[in-house]
Amino acid sequence: MILAHIISKNKKQALRIIAILLEKKLLLHAAISKKTVYQYNKDQLRVEKQKHTLIIGKTKALLFNTINKELKDHFSENMPMLYAVPIVYMDEELATILRKSTAKV
Repeated sequence: MILAHIISKNKKQALRIIAILLEKKLLLHAAISKKTVYQYNKDQLRVEKQKHTLIIGKTKALLFNTINKELKDHFSENMPMLYAVPIVYMDEELATILRKSTAKV
């Protein structure tokens, strides 16, 4: 089990991503939040901030590559960042629901 983290540049794209992934049963639940991301601009020699939208969704680890492919298929020109964080412990009842409610692998 993992928490898929998807960083989108805007809320509209994030909501579309959630709709696609939930419809295909690639995520069980999804949460959305706004984040400020800082990065260093070498040309201007300063730190810049940008607003991004973070999606966090529970899913099976084996669905990660399928999620990545779906994102590439739908958002090839404006690909969001995708990475996963393992879920170390989870209530067995919730784990069973997650296994039964997401796509079969």
